[in-house]
Amino acid sequence: MKPPQSFYDFTLQLHQDLDLVYPGWDSDTPGARYEIYEDFRQGYGDQAVRELAKYGKSLLADDKTDLGTLWFNESRADWVIPDKGVRFLLEDFLGWAASLS
Repeated sequence: MKPPQSFYDFTLQLHQDLDLVYPGWDSDTPGARYEIYEDFRQGYGDQAVRELAKYGKSLLADDKTDLGTLWFNESRADWVIPDKGVRFLLEDFLGWAASLS
């Protein structure tokens, strides 16, 4: 399944902003990445959040999918995240997105 535009937009913003704008993004602290997600929402809108959440749910539904490879091949970020890291990021994003309802 080809990723939606929101996936590309999210990964590009994530790559460009992480270390400069969100220095604590990789913390284990709950909510450490929520500012990233909120900035994505402000920049791309609620529809993009819903689209990315739907796509993330479909990816996480299949535990055999190698999300690290998908990230490497499809994302607009030019750094590698292993499967476990992509799963964590998507689960974290989905938790935040669910809190918006």
